[in-house]
Amino acid sequence: MSNIKIYDTYKEVCRSAFQHIVSSVKRNSEALICVATGESPIGLYQLFPEQSELFRHIKILKLDEWGGIQPDDPSTCETYIKENIIQPLKLDEKQLMGFQSNAENPENECNRIKSLISQHNGIDLCILGMGTDGHVGLNFPADTIIPDAHIVPPHYLTHSMLDKAREKPTHGYTLGFKEILNSKEIILIIKGSSKRDALRLLMKGEITTHFPASLLLLSQNCTIYCDKDAYGV
Repeated sequence: MSNIKIYDTYKEVCRSAFQHIVSSVKRNSEALICVATGESPIGLYQLFPEQSELFRHIKILKLDEWGGIQPDDPSTCETYIKENIIQPLKLDEKQLMGFQSNAENPENECNRIKSLISQHNGIDLCILGMGTDGHVGLNFPADTIIPDAHIVPPHYLTHSMLDKAREKPTHGYTLGFKEILNSKEIILIIKGSSKRDALRLLMKGEITTHFPASLLLLSQNCTIYCDKDAYGV
């Protein structure tokens, strides 16, 4: 079982995970940090400006993205990350990397991201959330899971982030578990009672593509940060 840390409140979860990230960046000031979007990690990102000087040389990699829409659409991961990480830290936008939502050739875009990660010698730290069905990024429950960065069919694209989209995505992009599990460190943030059943499934220790988060159990360095609402205490 991965290392699990349980806290009374989500605020404490974020504070502890933040200290983990600070320690990592102190070891590598130019760390490539892969970030998930959504509600689970937002409180963590809000702490980043406390270490703006330490974080000034980090590089941010998007875990996933919608495809077929403009990068400045309010629903994109690009917009979320710029508003919650890049701008508060006053980072250069060149420090944000990842799938381009309006890439002309989706297959080429996936290959570009694979090459990009390779050029940086892999992901140093990957910050993740988990869906109630165990999805991670846009890796959803299925009989089989594509290991590398890949295109996601539109029928999977139902996230609440899309409620504010100006146009409907035609596809999605996500890193695969090959890139995720090759990360030097993984942080998984789980909060709230809505994730309780999912966390219990994860803690069973059984690995199945029908619960993608279970693949994180294969990591040598994954730390789960959860609150008591999620843990069921």
